[in-house]
Amino acid sequence: MTVIALTGVTGHLGGLVAQALDGKKMDLRYLARRPERAPKVAGVPVFQSAYDRSQKTLEALAGVDVLLMVSASESVDRLEEHKAFIDSAKKAGVKQIVYTSFYGAEPDATFTLSRTHAGTENYIKEQGFTYTFVRDNFYLDFFVELGRAYGQIKGPAGDGKVSAVARQDVAQVLAKILENPSKWANQTLNMTGPEELTMGEIARILSQSLGKTVTYVPETVEEAYESRKAWSAEDWEYDAWVSTYTAIAKGEQAGLSNDIERVLGRNPIGLAELTK
Repeated sequence: MTVIALTGVTGHLGGLVAQALDGKKMDLRYLARRPERAPKVAGVPVFQSAYDRSQKTLEALAGVDVLLMVSASESVDRLEEHKAFIDSAKKAGVKQIVYTSFYGAEPDATFTLSRTHAGTENYIKEQGFTYTFVRDNFYLDFFVELGRAYGQIKGPAGDGKVSAVARQDVAQVLAKILENPSKWANQTLNMTGPEELTMGEIARILSQSLGKTVTYVPETVEEAYESRKAWSAEDWEYDAWVSTYTAIAKGEQAGLSNDIERVLGRNPIGLAELTK
């Protein structure tokens, strides 16, 4: 039986994948930096592992055929962490990596964190792995959280559109891929919702769905950097936050894909449905 290792099981996305696979007749193992936080599932062993080249990580990957690699937490060193983990996977004999990438990942993408994903995809290919790249657009959940917490969405997105996707849809796609990894070998799948929306349209839908007024506040790039100084952060974080919206303004997060329907046999969840 194919041995499949899951990373990210203590986080939102990886946790949903683990939940979706619970009870399936599969040879799974969980990899976690803090094993005590991993889901407790009968028959699924938990190994301590980090995105590095340590002996612990090599031991965790030993015997693994397919690796679900959920991208590491955002950091200035994320690409180097990814490369270290990929090196460990190669040394351990992993054959296929299913990697959670980003929609429109390019070395010169406007959204700064997208560039790390492009570098990771390229490195996985360079190392000779069979790959499956699942490229998530921005999460619909993120905009719902903004509406609930602040009653407004602020940023320099202009009238640009985003085909944001529900996190639970991405998790279900990943789970389905892991049930039959060879079917999705050497493919790149784009994860979008069923509609392209401007920030103003998102605000209107949230107002109706949440039963409270949610507004879109357009900002200039300069205003966006200034308003985000309310939170203490490093420069690269401010760049990422603001470029979320400038990428939308430039049309880089628009476009619709049928890949969720192709994998799951149903339409992706829309914003109004998500907030029911």
